[in-house]
Amino acid sequence: MAIIDRSFTGNVPKILAAQMKWEVLEHHFWGKFAKFNAPKAKVVVRKGNIPKPIASPIVMQHELERTMGDEMKIPMLRNLVNLPTYGRDQMEGFEEEQFVNHAVVPIDIVRHAVQPQEGIMMTQTTKDYQFILNSKPQLVRHYAQVEEFLGCGWSLFYGFSRNILGSVRFSGHSTIKAISHPHIFLAGQGKVSYGVSDYPGTANYETNIGTALNAMNDTNIYDTNFLSGLKSHQTMQEIDPIIAKDGNEFWLMVVHPYQIHTLEQDPKFNVPAATVYAQQMAKDNPMITGCKYFWGGFAIFVSDTAAWPVSVSGTTGKPIWGPSTITNLQSFRSYSTYQKFAGVVIGNNALYKATGNAFEYKQRTRDYEEILGIAYRVVEGYSRADSWNDDDGTRGAYVKNYGSAVFVTWAEEPSM
Repeated sequence: MAIIDRSFTGNVPKILAAQMKWEVLEHHFWGKFAKFNAPKAKVVVRKGNIPKPIASPIVMQHELERTMGDEMKIPMLRNLVNLPTYGRDQMEGFEEEQFVNHAVVPIDIVRHAVQPQEGIMMTQTTKDYQFILNSKPQLVRHYAQVEEFLGCGWSLFYGFSRNILGSVRFSGHSTIKAISHPHIFLAGQGKVSYGVSDYPGTANYETNIGTALNAMNDTNIYDTNFLSGLKSHQTMQEIDPIIAKDGNEFWLMVVHPYQIHTLEQDPKFNVPAATVYAQQMAKDNPMITGCKYFWGGFAIFVSDTAAWPVSVSGTTGKPIWGPSTITNLQSFRSYSTYQKFAGVVIGNNALYKATGNAFEYKQRTRDYEEILGIAYRVVEGYSRADSWNDDDGTRGAYVKNYGSAVFVTWAEEPSM
C-alpha cells in the first residue's frame, strides 16, 4: 500500500512559536450539572432506607458498565388519584390500581479519530506543531462539543442523544424516536396543548408545535411579562425545583444571547438588582455560579450553545430544533439568520445519562508504523426524563416530565 504524504500548507518554514495556539472553544455548559447516580464502589444500603433521587439536573447511571444490555429503564410510580372512601362505604373491590411509567435510556458508541502521522516525512516537516502530542487534548475538546450539542442539547429537544436516534441498533425501535418536549411554551401562544389524537410522540403533536411557531410574531419576546406568565403556569409549578441552601426553591433557565437582549430592554426589568441577587445566591449555591441574573425564582444563564434556534420545516410543518442544516459542529454556532429561539427551564433530574464503557483512547498503526491514527471511544446515551405509560391507555396520554420545559420567544439579531 502506498504511503500518503499529506499536502500541508506551510510545512517548510521552521515554526518559531513557543506553543501551539488553540482555536477558542466555547464553555461546555452542561458539564458542571452532571452528578453520578451512585458511586462505582459497592455501597451498603441499610435496611429500611428509602431510595432518594439525586438532586441534580443531569443524573448519570453506571449500571450498564457492570451488566449486559443496551438500554436502561428507570421506573416512576405514578401518584394515586382516586377519591377515598368514607364512613361505611365498602372499600373492598374498589382498590386503586398502581401504574408505573418508565424512562428509557439507551446507549451506543460515540467515537472520533485524527491521523497525526501520514508518513514519517509528514512528521519531519510538521515537527514543531507536535500533532501527535496535541491529538489527545484536541480529541477531548471535540468530545466536549459532542456532549454539548449532540448529547445534552439533542436529548433535551429531541428526547434522545443523536448517537441513539441515528443508530441502526435502534432504528426499528417502537419507542426510541425523535419526540419534541411534552412541555413547550411559546410567547404569545401559551403552552402547546394536546388531546385525544395528538399526544406527544404523534405526528399531530409535532404539527401543533409547528402551527404555533408559525403564529408567532416580533411582539412575542422574552420579557418580564413572559417570565411571570411562565412561572405561574400549572405545568411549570409541577417541575421539580432545585432547593437553595436557604430553603428557597428555584429553577435553572438557559436563554440565548438574543433573548437576554430583549429582556434587558424591558423597563420593568431591574438589571442591577437581578445581577446582585444572582451573585448573592451563587455564594451559597455553587451550582448557579456563572448565573447572569436571578429573577422571579429563575436562575438565568446565557448560552448560545445550550439555547437553540428553532424553525418550521416547509415540507412537513414540524419544528426543527437547532440549525436546519447540519454539516459539522460549527453549524450549531451559525444562528444569525434565525428569528425564534428556544430556551430551556431545568429542574431536578432533567436528563439521564447512561454509560456502558467509559471514555478511552484507541491507537492504530499501519504500513510498519508509518501511518498513525488516534481515536476516542465511549459507549453512552442521553435521554430526556420523559416517563412513558407503556402499560396503560394511550402511550402519550399519561407521559410525565417533572424535570424540564422548553420555551420559544421571538429574538432577532440585535442591531448595533
